[in-house]
Amino acid sequence: MTKQQLTTPLSPAEREDFRRLFEKRLEKVKAKTADVFAFKEVAQPPFIVNAALYTTFGPDPDTFPDSYYDDPAVMTNFQERACYDQVKAVDDDFVPYVMPWFGTGVTASAFGCRIDFPPKQDPAVNPRYYPVRTPEDIRKLPLPNPEKDGLMPKVLEFLGYMKQKSVLPVGITDFQGPLTTANQLMGYDKLIYLMHDAPEAAHELMDKITEALIVWVKLQKQVIGEPLTECISDQQVYVGRHAGIWFSDDDAVLMSPGTYKEFVVPYNSRILKAFGGGCLHYCGNATHQAENFLDTEGLLAINTYALHDLRGLRELKSRLEGRIVLFACDFTPVDYEAYFRELLEGVSYQGLVVLSQYSPVVALLGDGKYEALRRDVDTGRRAVYEFLRRYGQENAPAA
Repeated sequence: MTKQQLTTPLSPAEREDFRRLFEKRLEKVKAKTADVFAFKEVAQPPFIVNAALYTTFGPDPDTFPDSYYDDPAVMTNFQERACYDQVKAVDDDFVPYVMPWFGTGVTASAFGCRIDFPPKQDPAVNPRYYPVRTPEDIRKLPLPNPEKDGLMPKVLEFLGYMKQKSVLPVGITDFQGPLTTANQLMGYDKLIYLMHDAPEAAHELMDKITEALIVWVKLQKQVIGEPLTECISDQQVYVGRHAGIWFSDDDAVLMSPGTYKEFVVPYNSRILKAFGGGCLHYCGNATHQAENFLDTEGLLAINTYALHDLRGLRELKSRLEGRIVLFACDFTPVDYEAYFRELLEGVSYQGLVVLSQYSPVVALLGDGKYEALRRDVDTGRRAVYEFLRRYGQENAPAA
């Protein structure tokens, strides 16, 4: 699609068609999701082959709208168009929704971080400025006012617009957990030193961030009319009534289990319990935190982008078996058939969802038969979908 097409509002006829497709899909995925969270034996896990991205990363920079972060109508139209194209292309288990995307630093911005908006890139925390450097800074650190501080008022504006105008459900903005936010405020090195040299100050920082995050999510849910104990999605995986919140905890992959247990688990648990349980996301391999995850109160599911570390993903699945649901997510590799065979062969389908994040940006290697996948989103998305559908039929357990 052209830039103009991607930002053109859906016509009344398209809105009605989209509403019909959405309701049909939601009914199907609701039943599958209930089976996932009940750890039922299934012939095939729910799977998603999604190219409907809300981030700047992934879409073609030449067609990405220039005013995406300035105009709520542009962001809403762009996301609706992408989702409408997705549900028409493949009958996977993606439940579409819209959300205000302003990068991963919204809460950090309200605590004083500076946010950069590079052209044709996602908003990001400025790595040369940290508002918290010492224990004294932590003691003086005020809790943010969501209606005045940082990017929070902008998010609330976009949430209100989306709630009023969109044909789709609205989700909260990207939610970075206490650990990620603390690292954004201090930097990795200073936070680790703080945990070692001044643990009481480190706990005070985590406590303040946790309280601010809970207040922030409650206000967003109030704006969009979402119950505290329900959530439309965890990074494009539908959860509905089975989880009230999701948040990112990418730095779990970097920390020792002991440090994570002391300085992260109690605060993650507090957030999860405030919303009746929820999901945790990270990219990479945090299998060394498996016991900490099992000890995190209210943790119902883990959404991990494995970054092609299938050995770690399969180990994590076995250690969480029957206790925590696993959303096995990744960016689609060029040789996707070999990848998904290795992922799924011999793995229990109980409590499992598979998400293949399809984008030509992440399929830049290889040649020959994969050229069409790199060149055309629709061709690639359909090819991956058809393979997973066929694999599930051919490898379903005998009745």
